[in-house]
Amino acid sequence: MDRRDFLGAVGSAATLTIAGRSGRAQPADIHDLLDLLEETPRSQIIERVVARIRSGTSYEDLLAALTLATVRNVQPYPDVGFKYHAVMVMHAIHHTTQGMPPAERWLPLMWAVDNFKEEQAEELHSSGWTMAAPPPAPTPMPSPGQARSALADALDHWDLEAADAAVVNFAGVGGPREVFELLWQYGARDFRGIGHKAITVQNAHRMLALLGWEHREPVLRSTVAALVNFYDDPNPATTELEEEAAWRQNTALRREIPGNWLQGRLDAGASAEVLAALREGDTLETGRATVGFLRDGISPVSIWHALHAAGAELLMTDPGVVPLHAQTVSNALQYAFRESADAATRQLMLLQGAAFIPRYRAMSSRARRGVARLDELEPIPVEAPVATGTEALDEVFSTGGDARSQAMGKTLGYLEAGGAVQALVDRIRHYLVANGSNSHHYKFAEAAVENHALSPRSPWRDRYLAAGFAYFNGPWNGENSTMRGARELLEA
Repeated sequence: MDRRDFLGAVGSAATLTIAGRSGRAQPADIHDLLDLLEETPRSQIIERVVARIRSGTSYEDLLAALTLATVRNVQPYPDVGFKYHAVMVMHAIHHTTQGMPPAERWLPLMWAVDNFKEEQAEELHSSGWTMAAPPPAPTPMPSPGQARSALADALDHWDLEAADAAVVNFAGVGGPREVFELLWQYGARDFRGIGHKAITVQNAHRMLALLGWEHREPVLRSTVAALVNFYDDPNPATTELEEEAAWRQNTALRREIPGNWLQGRLDAGASAEVLAALREGDTLETGRATVGFLRDGISPVSIWHALHAAGAELLMTDPGVVPLHAQTVSNALQYAFRESADAATRQLMLLQGAAFIPRYRAMSSRARRGVARLDELEPIPVEAPVATGTEALDEVFSTGGDARSQAMGKTLGYLEAGGAVQALVDRIRHYLVANGSNSHHYKFAEAAVENHALSPRSPWRDRYLAAGFAYFNGPWNGENSTMRGARELLEA
């Protein structure tokens, strides 16, 4: 599946652009849905949302209302993670939805609605927090340049109150591109929350691209709150901390990257060189090594390819929640790389992506065993009469669970025999929706699919899609009862 096929499969924002809406209901309709989502008890929410769908509520309006409900009711404190996944998972929910058969396209959103109610209850129990009214606009409004400087200053000082006001002002006088050119950089600033800050910025951009810039205020306020969360550390503005060490180094190293850095060579051998460095280097060494590769004429595409492969190896070694973020975060950083028009920002995304890999490696519960090598993953021929058909996929998905290495090998065998990638992705999404039980299932599956789709054609990319079976859902997970109930209501 090439990039054009991929964009068609996941749905693009062509008719719902970041500049505004197309054919959407009035804001009052969104607010009515927002009240429904925020005030209905969890035990009743699916039934009441299904009733709204039957009365004509559109997918776009429910998606908008749910996105606003999550950012208004779930804060990125004390962690940019855990309950805050109700916010960060929204773009993955949309991508899954766009890849489902028409009869099942409401199901991912039903899961997200139920998940929101669970995390809203957790927030009310732990803190009672809901998003406050926005700060009043200054008179006169600042110029775009002044507003950008004020936001950058607030983010540099890790000042939540100042950043909250500054992002509202900047978004009011600047456009989406100007605002996100700044936010991309700060999303990659530190590793607190195991990289979730980069995912937060990616999610904000993708959701506003779908829903319209008029919904920017609560989404951006939530985003900058995540970016200035420094947990229990001293304020990084006044104390030089290890969490920002790679950021400080890599910001300076960008000056050593040659002007023709985008014209490097693209080949599997170059990716193998980069991957070898990622397996061994520490968080500062990998940044320096990446600059060296760019100076030696290796394409950034080959480096991203290696970053995805490194993440796949970590998950093969330790198929858990922390290692999977090596792929979801590299996916977010590469998204920023693609969307940014600023060379310095794009370079920083690449260097920080390399710097984060050793952090995941160090956190792996099996770190001392070393990292599994993706190039040693062997294809296992499927035994189905047609090695590329439906029965072959049945065989792939019958070998997971406790034998996930078999599923990896069978998947690689299926792909190398010419099996259709889209049919495999469709099956991955089927089990994701039917059996998935948490936000990581959605985030990881969609990141793995996108990483594969947008990578150059080579044996490497099929290997790291196959390696996704270290975490993909399948029949071994068991049916999600919430999804079963939602399906019954929708089909009634």
